[in-house]
Amino acid sequence: MPTIEILKPVDQAVGKRRLLEELKANLDGHDYVDLRWLVAYAKAGPLQRLRSRLEAWRKKGRRIHAIFGIDQQGTSREALELALALCNEVYVTQERGITFHPKAYIFTGTAKARLYLGSNNLTVGGTETNFEAAVVVDAILPADNAVLAEMNGLWDQLLPAQCAATRVLDQALLNKLVADGDVVDEHTLRKTQKTSTKSKKSSPLKSGLKLKPPSPLPAGTKTAPPVLPVLIPKTAPTTAALSAVQAVGLAIQIKPHHNGEIFLSKIAINQNPGFFDFPFNGMTTPKKAGGTPYPQRLPDPVVDIQVYGAGGALLLKDDAYPLNTVFYEPKKEIRITASKLVGVVPDYSVLVITPSDTMDIDYELTIYTPQSPDYASWLAACNQQMPGGGKVARKFGWF
Repeated sequence: MPTIEILKPVDQAVGKRRLLEELKANLDGHDYVDLRWLVAYAKAGPLQRLRSRLEAWRKKGRRIHAIFGIDQQGTSREALELALALCNEVYVTQERGITFHPKAYIFTGTAKARLYLGSNNLTVGGTETNFEAAVVVDAILPADNAVLAEMNGLWDQLLPAQCAATRVLDQALLNKLVADGDVVDEHTLRKTQKTSTKSKKSSPLKSGLKLKPPSPLPAGTKTAPPVLPVLIPKTAPTTAALSAVQAVGLAIQIKPHHNGEIFLSKIAINQNPGFFDFPFNGMTTPKKAGGTPYPQRLPDPVVDIQVYGAGGALLLKDDAYPLNTVFYEPKKEIRITASKLVGVVPDYSVLVITPSDTMDIDYELTIYTPQSPDYASWLAACNQQMPGGGKVARKFGWF
């Protein structure tokens, strides 16, 4: 008889049990030789986090197959390019007027089969941070061959031989999907989603639930700069293109100066200038005649700021704050100024910067002091170290 488990929604959000870790464990193990996944939406983030394992899986002669929905522009160009490079076969399913919405991950081997069937899309939220639920079905073969047949039927029914809405994906079809607007790059998708989001007066406060951040992108992952308009590759994507991903956010340890200035990482800026809208379009006005002007982002990005301390207490909340953002050329670093943080935010607090989904707000700035219950988990998301910077080098990470 097959065994059945339930992946519970809160367990994923708090990091107790996440689908991404389940996928990693199965790819690292020896029970399975074939992986099939079918999802409504896919982004590059999970594929980048699984990339080394998927490549190792393929080198062992094991196979990977994927079916993706492309409705509502929910699957990105970057995800499909990565899938073409990492999978043996890739398909897209699309039928005008209805939505392709299943989410299933099927591992099969000679003696075992495992199915994850639930709400988890192949996105950072779906595999790590969202409230998601799934049923895990484990079959022992050959005793549970009837269950395996049901798993296979779930997949086979969607293949082109049985489903006219499914097509084999190759670079030519991907180019056409991009040209038709069915598939867009992740930067454009983020801007589109923000435009369609209903405006809010301010960012919601944390509930107090101790959430675990997403895992950091592997160090060395190339982050994709904004691409507007969408560029349609005329040839197969390059290695550089395949290693690029649109980062969801930046976590970085900070040391606020007495004047409110915060120095960001030169390394982080070089890795992902587009995240900061760099290079900047304006120049500072020197306070003294004859002073040196520096590149400045104009207008100031507008941010919502929240600072959390001991016991998860909200120490500071400031909405729609104009964040002075300057590129200090002598040291090749971006400096932001938030005077209200002085005296509230101690050294080595973790600043989390994410693009805002609220209209007229550019970023959410959430700061966790060392006394915050969330501090350790966000510090763990900082998987790169900055050189120098005092007695203890600061860390940062993209996620």
